[in-house]
Amino acid sequence: MSNTLFIAGLGGRIFNSILRALASQGKLTQLKGVSASGVKNLIEISEKIEHDSTHRFFPLDVYSRDVNESEKISDGHFGYLVFQDRGSVLDNSVPDFKYEIPVFGAAVPGSLPLAKLGIDVAIDATGKFLTKEKAQGFLSAGAKKVIMSAPANDDTPLVVYGINDEADTGLSIVSRASCTTTCAAPIVKALSRDFGMPRNIFLNTTHAVTNSQLSLDGNAHKFANGFGCMDNIVVTDTGATRSLQSMFPEIENTFGISCRVPVTNGSILSLVMEFDEEKQTKELNKDNVLAALRDFEKDRPLNLRVSHRKTMVSTYVIGRGIGSIVAPGQVEVLGKNVHVVAGYDNEYGYSHLLALSALNAVLPA
Repeated sequence: MSNTLFIAGLGGRIFNSILRALASQGKLTQLKGVSASGVKNLIEISEKIEHDSTHRFFPLDVYSRDVNESEKISDGHFGYLVFQDRGSVLDNSVPDFKYEIPVFGAAVPGSLPLAKLGIDVAIDATGKFLTKEKAQGFLSAGAKKVIMSAPANDDTPLVVYGINDEADTGLSIVSRASCTTTCAAPIVKALSRDFGMPRNIFLNTTHAVTNSQLSLDGNAHKFANGFGCMDNIVVTDTGATRSLQSMFPEIENTFGISCRVPVTNGSILSLVMEFDEEKQTKELNKDNVLAALRDFEKDRPLNLRVSHRKTMVSTYVIGRGIGSIVAPGQVEVLGKNVHVVAGYDNEYGYSHLLALSALNAVLPA
């Protein structure tokens, strides 16, 4: 039986993508509640969920309704998001599927009625509760487990679906890292089977813009993000370096950059790995590298896919619920170094795997 879920971060990019992922997996009814930092305009939010400029139409009709005083679940319960099969709103027919999700306005998670809702897993898609201390509020409110949808700012264990699930033996708070980590980690793990863990890694992600950047020059939390995102290629750091080092401590050094470019979605990873000859069980050449990637794909098809296309193009990955899509024509081997190019939907691909991980997460005993 799948876990019951709650998502904080109403209307955000990852929040909306997780909704799409749950709907596509037929698991939307496992979502028992959502929240924002306060009362929001649900009419506007539901319209943006139903039609997204990047991902287009939601697989269901989406609208909202206010809450009646008699049906209030708790203080802060101000409405419902309503999902039903397409076309039923326009032709007034009785829908085959209709599901209402209560919406709460709460600045802090501790005031949410998670125990009353019977929540197994609370997903923080706000990016505001990225330490154990801050995430504890969801547990205090009644959730059994918390999943952060970003790298933590402390030593919270980092677990990526399909890669190091064995590390989560029923932990109460975990981080699901980042989209770039979700792309890089399966490549590293796949090649480690035959060639050992890389000694050194350099990665460069050519990454779509995010809402952390400004559309026009101004003041942003990070200096680089204050330059207009549609006019600049901005070089900034990436949390994937720290995350990979945390997941695979055998790696000696991991470093890299993120080049934010003017596209709304779809990112491409350039991953260079230096291997130790003493750890190799097979000869390090392109054929063996591709064979190792394809063998891993058989076991973990949602984590890694070797494309039939030789070249990676960013729009090719949009809407793909896969962590890492490798372009076989852009795999190179030079001596003890391997270069792999892979694409990933930095919104939906990451969220699809996060949704699966939340549904199937091991709960604390």
